Amino acid sequence: MSGWIQSFSDWLWGPPMLILVLGTGLYLLVRLKGVQFGEFPSAVRLLFAARSEGDGDISPFAALMTAVGGIVGNGNLAGVATAVTAGGPGALFWMWVSGIVGMGTMFAESVLGVKYRQKGADGLFVGGPMYYLRDALGWPKLAAFFAFGLAIKTLLATTVVQSNSIASVVSSQLGWSAITTCLLLALVCGFAIIGGVRSIAQTSTVLAPLMGVLYLSGATVVLVIFRDQIVPSLGLVVNHAFSPAAATGGFLGAGVREAFRFGVARGVYSNEAGTGSVPIAHASARTADPVRQGKIAMLGVFIDTLVVSTATGLALLVTGAWHSGLDSTALTAQAFSTALGNIGGPLVLASSILFGLSTLIAWAFYGEQSAAYLFGPRARSPYRVLYCIAIAGGAIAGPRLTWAWADILNGMMAIPNLVALLALGGGVARLSRLRSTGASP
Repeated sequence: MSGWIQSFSDWLWGPPMLILVLGTGLYLLVRLKGVQFGEFPSAVRLLFAARSEGDGDISPFAALMTAVGGIVGNGNLAGVATAVTAGGPGALFWMWVSGIVGMGTMFAESVLGVKYRQKGADGLFVGGPMYYLRDALGWPKLAAFFAFGLAIKTLLATTVVQSNSIASVVSSQLGWSAITTCLLLALVCGFAIIGGVRSIAQTSTVLAPLMGVLYLSGATVVLVIFRDQIVPSLGLVVNHAFSPAAATGGFLGAGVREAFRFGVARGVYSNEAGTGSVPIAHASARTADPVRQGKIAMLGVFIDTLVVSTATGLALLVTGAWHSGLDSTALTAQAFSTALGNIGGPLVLASSILFGLSTLIAWAFYGEQSAAYLFGPRARSPYRVLYCIAIAGGAIAGPRLTWAWADILNGMMAIPNLVALLALGGGVARLSRLRSTGASP
């Protein structure tokens, strides 16, 4: 079973899928006239001036923090580490490409998420790809397929990836058993999500900034200590994005294909651009302007990939930890310990726990929204219980198998959403032009 899952993951995230992901992003880059570049300053201003103007359940800032809490997770620690160990330093280059292109993708899907949202039977605002697939394109079966894929991915991949990554570093630093760690995570997550979207948003507005400041402070110190290795490491990244990386130490070597495949796949898994999850959070924002919220949304990809993942990747390279033979969060902990000594491991331990908790809390909301779409609002509470139980599954699988399984289920979500973005990209461009001129859509 392990071999089959890994083989299917490699096939799914082969050239066709990678071309679809990057091709959609490049199409939107042209169609939206480089929104991630031209509107980036405006997006930053909107973030700090974010105020509630319209209907919704949570503030625009809280929606972004919920989204950031969902995307900045152990994918930035364990995911970057597995990408580098499997694809070499060049994988980081392709993560950057996926992040830059993905900012436009995130803008488009979040605009659509707000534009086609609606008020559910329980009074909460609901939105996301299942709604624009059904209402904008008239594809109810594909909408149901997306919702099913998201619900299953959340239960069987997100829970396992995060709890497995946390259990890995807790075991290496504290010696706790994986099952003990995962059960404690399930209990803490259950308390956080029991109150629904407002409780999740309140937790995320505290947790997301805290974890970001903690981790990036440590990463900055690592890079300052090894500052003489930053330029050579950047050279490795660019060089091995286009040429094979030879085996060295515990690193087994990797070709260009592996660098491209793991860089893009891990980048997409980490920043979630194109997978359709983040629009669900932004659809709950109190806003009357889809374009405004779309600009705020694309900052999440920038923070995730071009800031946090870059910090991790460079820490692995400048310290030389990337060819130690370790993997997942244990490798990231080794890199920080090389620079920071005895406080390096505990810092990564604390970051992994905070990152994982924030992701688990945010994704519980995404999963329950999918369940509510398929089975009605009454499905929310049972889904939360199943979600907490599934977190314990992280004690079972190894990191490579866990991430391969996550890639498969991520693909199930990404394909229908990317098709919708290709079909609706023109509408997003027209809406953006109307907003820029002050006209009504």
